[in-house]
Amino acid sequence: MTTTTFGQFLELSIPAHNIQESLNFYRVLGFSELPVGDIRNYHYGVVSDGRIAIGLHADGIEEPALSFVKSDVAESLEDMTSDGGELFFSRLGIEDFHEIGVRTPDGHLLIIQEARTFSRAHLAELPLPVTGHCTEISLGSRDPDHAASYWGNAGFLANHLMENPATEQKAGDTIELLTPGLCLGLRTDLPSGRMALRFTPDNLEHVLEMLDRCNVPVRRMAEGYRVIAPEGTHLNLVQKNDLE
Repeated sequence: MTTTTFGQFLELSIPAHNIQESLNFYRVLGFSELPVGDIRNYHYGVVSDGRIAIGLHADGIEEPALSFVKSDVAESLEDMTSDGGELFFSRLGIEDFHEIGVRTPDGHLLIIQEARTFSRAHLAELPLPVTGHCTEISLGSRDPDHAASYWGNAGFLANHLMENPATEQKAGDTIELLTPGLCLGLRTDLPSGRMALRFTPDNLEHVLEMLDRCNVPVRRMAEGYRVIAPEGTHLNLVQKNDLE
């Protein structure tokens, strides 16, 4: 499988101090819990919609991060910071689970680790949750064109989007970044450094009815609706259009 400079995408890593509460929330939405290994020395759980995985971390991180798996992490350290990335942490000792943290120009945290904590092999076989599949991990960006250059140098394919021609939104306001197994969206309507999950179900009204039956609170926003997980993850539900 093709990988980027960062390696192969593993999960969206989220700090979750009450993992059981978060797991219960995602189960209500129809996400599947995945078996994990014992590499971490703290409580760790993973759920998936069948397309992306969300890693719930009781310790080790203080903010959301995109996590990748790559061999020889220590030897890749220079490559991780050569195109504008900023080293945030490194755990490369003999007794450590090897991983490094790098900040992108927009302030997003990337974690590159040397070993897997779970298998992604059968994600596509998992049942579809109430929200449908996640179509994008949205990244808040001050300057999407500048940020796209950074991601492009790492091996992502950049694609400018015009999602709603009827509005004054410019084509450059959203840039889609693609690599096998991952779609990112650089968006100016999110604060720089923030992340969110974006869902574009075929029948948004039906999804809203299902969420209401499950007693899941939904917030109206400028574009669509938002569900907030117990650990603070934003799940944005947007009406599917002809361009998606």
